[in-house]
Amino acid sequence: MAQWNQLQQLETRYLEQLYHLYSDSFPMELRQFLAPWIESQDWAYAANKESHATLVFHNLLGEIDQQYSRFLQENNVLYQHNLRRIKQHLQSKYLEKPMEIARIVARCLWEEQRLLQTATTAQQDGQVAHPTGTVVTEKQQILEHNLQDIRKRVQSLNLRVLDLESPGKVLEFEVNQALSQDLNGNSQAAATRQKMTQLEQMLSALDQLRRQIVTEMAGLLSAMDFVQKNLTDEELADWKRRQQIACIGGPPNICLDRLETWITSLAESQLQIRQQIKKLEELQQKVSYKGDPIIQHRPALEEKIVDLFRNLMKSAFVVERQPCMPMHPDRPLVIKTGVQFTTKVRLLVKFPELNYQLKIKVCIDKESGDVAAIRGSRKFNILGTNTKVMNMEESNNGSLSAEFKHLTLREQRCGNGGRTNSDASLIVTEELHLITFETEVYHQGLKIDLETHSLPVVVISNICQMPNAWASILWYNMLTNHPKNVNFFTKPPVGTWDQVAEVLSWQFSSTTKRGLTIEQLTTLAEKLLGMCVFVYFYFFKYNLFL
Repeated sequence: MAQWNQLQQLETRYLEQLYHLYSDSFPMELRQFLAPWIESQDWAYAANKESHATLVFHNLLGEIDQQYSRFLQENNVLYQHNLRRIKQHLQSKYLEKPMEIARIVARCLWEEQRLLQTATTAQQDGQVAHPTGTVVTEKQQILEHNLQDIRKRVQSLNLRVLDLESPGKVLEFEVNQALSQDLNGNSQAAATRQKMTQLEQMLSALDQLRRQIVTEMAGLLSAMDFVQKNLTDEELADWKRRQQIACIGGPPNICLDRLETWITSLAESQLQIRQQIKKLEELQQKVSYKGDPIIQHRPALEEKIVDLFRNLMKSAFVVERQPCMPMHPDRPLVIKTGVQFTTKVRLLVKFPELNYQLKIKVCIDKESGDVAAIRGSRKFNILGTNTKVMNMEESNNGSLSAEFKHLTLREQRCGNGGRTNSDASLIVTEELHLITFETEVYHQGLKIDLETHSLPVVVISNICQMPNAWASILWYNMLTNHPKNVNFFTKPPVGTWDQVAEVLSWQFSSTTKRGLTIEQLTTLAEKLLGMCVFVYFYFFKYNLFL
């Protein structure tokens, strides 16, 4: 069944979301009239290749003409009128920039697919489900509510900014007319005073409108800042910690789809606000006056929204799957030289126009700032395909990601034949290395450098080093959530038995599908730490099972 037909059968709550996808840029009427043809085109490809976009755009105009002829034969005046209006609008707005309409259509089709998936998941679960099908906490419900509020405020503000244009044009016209009359010497004193009073009233009304909008925009940016901190400093940070725990056998990490939805929504709202700020600049260039609030506050608003968007994009670039050798899936973050390993990065801002636009480069031990390799540590080169282009994978809900499947490490040899043990500050299995991913984003006139990195990895040269290396990975991820602390083992912190016991239970669970019981943990504690621990675990067990 065609996608558009499936959408028509959704419940009212989903149809309401569908209605919000369409605007004058891409009218729903056009989606209805040309549904099969629209779904048969590769809009994502057209959005990134101008020649193909031009061809598709002209074909679109041809399809409109065919529909118009059909309605002409049916004597359907209303549909004829609507199609004529739509075609004129498309020609005037997109004839010189066909890639823009391709991006808009690609986004709408993608949102439609996401809406269908949400409805399908909810129907299968027999309840109103979240798009990711996972449980939503009260805190996350508040976050979603805040994001919805931001979207509504952005839409409302957009209409108000557009409303500013009309009084500005009227004032500009009246001022020019008054100046023209004065130059022609046709003005009279009384008429001039009356005209000046009228112009002052119009200017006062315009100034009040502008001040209201600037104030609302500043408040909206503050709300965006608050929500963004919740997303990046709390939700995303929580996910990264859960990823650490999952790497050492803990509970499986939840997927990133929900975070991606939230972050993409906020990024879209930020870009809309940035366009509104640019519109204010255009209005100010047409009509300006002493004390104009746009002149006073627009630069600060522009700087604030650009900073928010840059920081959001940087936070949204993450390592979705940590480095791991395929032959040892239960021992991630331990890599043997000369053996292929895989890893995957993802951008949580899901813009179709970025598909196939971001080239990711991977390197190891990139020294920057206060994060540097330990003196005397081994140096490595990354071999294999160390550059990949991000693309939207159909298998993963269309996420914008890049998977590296054929990477290997080779140690750099010094002139004296390599490093001796006396050269190093740490033993081999306690050396920590960072794998870094870099790319550049060019979007709407902004250039943003993105960088993310893996959790610290241990590099071994012989498989017999695996147990010690894995012990280092366990200890690091058990005791710290610092993502770049390669100096960790120069002065490692002390762990408690409670922490060790939990990790040991995870290890058994990941292998046998069953964790250790309290009796088994007590026995291990007694053998490892002595009889004094037995008393502690007796009370621990008693309180645990009360």
